[in-house]
Amino acid sequence: MAEKIEFIQNARGIKTCSAGGIKLHSSYNPEVEAERFVQSIECPFFPEYVLVTEPALSYCLPYLQKRFPSAKICAVRYCKDFDADNAKFTKVFYSTDENLCESLFNFMGEEGLAASLFISWQPSEKAFPNEYKATWEQIKKAVVKGRNVLATREYFSQRWVKNCIRFCLFAKETASIKRGTSPVLVCASGPSLKTSLPKIKELRSKFFLIAASSALSPLLAHGIIPDLCISTDGGYWAKRHLAFYGQTVKIPTALSAESAMFAEEMENTPLLPLAYGDGICQTFLENFSFKTLSAKRNGTVSGTAAEVALSITSAPVFFCGLDLAPSSSFSHTQPNKLENDNSLRDTRIHPKESRLVPSTFDSPALCIYREWFASQDFGGRLFRLSAGYPYRNSLGKIRDVDWTFFEDLAKREDAFILPEITVDKFTMEKKDRLCLIEKTLQENRHSGEWIKEALPSLYITASRSGGNFMSKEIEEKMDNFISNVKRAALAGGKEE
Repeated sequence: MAEKIEFIQNARGIKTCSAGGIKLHSSYNPEVEAERFVQSIECPFFPEYVLVTEPALSYCLPYLQKRFPSAKICAVRYCKDFDADNAKFTKVFYSTDENLCESLFNFMGEEGLAASLFISWQPSEKAFPNEYKATWEQIKKAVVKGRNVLATREYFSQRWVKNCIRFCLFAKETASIKRGTSPVLVCASGPSLKTSLPKIKELRSKFFLIAASSALSPLLAHGIIPDLCISTDGGYWAKRHLAFYGQTVKIPTALSAESAMFAEEMENTPLLPLAYGDGICQTFLENFSFKTLSAKRNGTVSGTAAEVALSITSAPVFFCGLDLAPSSSFSHTQPNKLENDNSLRDTRIHPKESRLVPSTFDSPALCIYREWFASQDFGGRLFRLSAGYPYRNSLGKIRDVDWTFFEDLAKREDAFILPEITVDKFTMEKKDRLCLIEKTLQENRHSGEWIKEALPSLYITASRSGGNFMSKEIEEKMDNFISNVKRAALAGGKEE
């Protein structure tokens, strides 16, 4: 850390400063210095965000605003000495934030990061070398994460829209939920869930129970029926968790329209559509007039489930099985549908142990999910609950509690109201659904919002160049996109 900041006024009465003997601004005319700095910036695109690292007394800010009038100007501070100027920026971050990468990503998003200009007030680099290095490592990490998310979106966008079309085609019962005042328990399928299964069964009447799809098997195996299941994954393996219970028990399922579910299960399960509020799937949900529950996209279903749970009650929310860590054995509480499938292929040459070894190591996905939870502030309402399980990590402001804590809290509640689910028939005829699907595809095939989702990289490139979304390349790729998703969704009957 640099020495204490020294503030001085030059002969012209203009405030300037230094840190550890290193001048952070010109001693004579810091405003002219800042203007020249901004003029020297090379930026061949129109940035959505401009982020400057430790601008000190922020003389560069008005010149950045003048040169980039449509951009949001943000800063990363290396110290607290310049906080008086913070209100002038759209957003101020701090290098001391252990989750600076996540804070940047949460604020700007993957699209904003891809359309951002990152600059450094150069005198601060010398005065705060350690902070400078750590900050730019976090910026790089955030940008890489943003690029990976964009690549994932582009790779899976056709599958997600295909799933959405099938949702509109096969959903026969839709559910809605009325907010309550009882505790909500969310079950993920981490190994710690096993320790809580007896208590979940014993105290079942004390909470509204939401199960991530991968936690359904162990809950049902112990005779525990969730009030609601939730699934947000668009892949084949995710819907395997939902492929076995529809014939014996009807559990309302909160499902984003882009999620994967077998058609037979969709036809026999009350579905609570989760609406992210944007994109192609939102257009379909609105055109079909589905009653939806607002939700937020997240890399893990547990993240979406946490925010859904908080939205349906005024009481605390508890999480079981939220380990987000390597395991010395199975990575999920057993029984697990995918483990059952995989075990059928175990042989003497390729035994079960060889499949379990990867779960003993940390993975990039686990790190991302863990960092996301650790970076969030749930207002003290979200707790991680277990029967004394020795977690390998902490999750920021999320407290680890045991069942004694839960029981004490439940006793203090004289009366509570469980969130209430109601189910309605969705009676639109198939021929009418097909007509509406075709109409929706044709009317929106060249809309900016659809291009943004289907071709995010091209969309961002066009945005950075001034917003020309009608290039021949984009039109042709969107036509191919629509043709492909329609063929994949409608061909082959109920299953792909």
